[in-house]
Amino acid sequence: MSIEEDKKDNLVPAYQKMMKRVEKTQKQSTTRTLQQHIEYATEKAVELEELTREEAERIGDYLRRDLHDAAEFIITTEQALADWFRFDLELIEDRLLEMFSLMVDQTQQELENLAERARQATQWYSGEITGLGTLYCDNCGKALHFHQPNYIPACPNCEATRFKRNIESID
Repeated sequence: MSIEEDKKDNLVPAYQKMMKRVEKTQKQSTTRTLQQHIEYATEKAVELEELTREEAERIGDYLRRDLHDAAEFIITTEQALADWFRFDLELIEDRLLEMFSLMVDQTQQELENLAERARQATQWYSGEITGLGTLYCDNCGKALHFHQPNYIPACPNCEATRFKRNIESID
């Protein structure tokens, strides 16, 4: 395995580790924003030499994107986090679900405070890391289910590289 492949394999566990750090700091301080918790986790990963600054910032961006998307879904559709995941919650490790739910709750509160701002469409691309949930190919609509943080592959159906979440109401 090359050095580059070895580093890439460490980024998914790093995403999970940073998510745990965000959760831990959230429990310790309710006065900080989610952004501040993510910045702390990013700095800690760099300080401990777990990641380069670029890697840590990229993973911080992935965490921010995934948590904001989940909270936006809940606000927009008034549906539960389970609907956002769109797969059986029994498949998810209880601890990971609890941690993600806690962060989504804080994110939801922060987003409600910013509800007047124009909503930006969020895109996911192959090669990025995403958290739990379902992404849909922009080209063919194929659903990709993520039961744990992982790299986003090219669409297995059409090889496209851009994805989105469908935040329309689920009946």
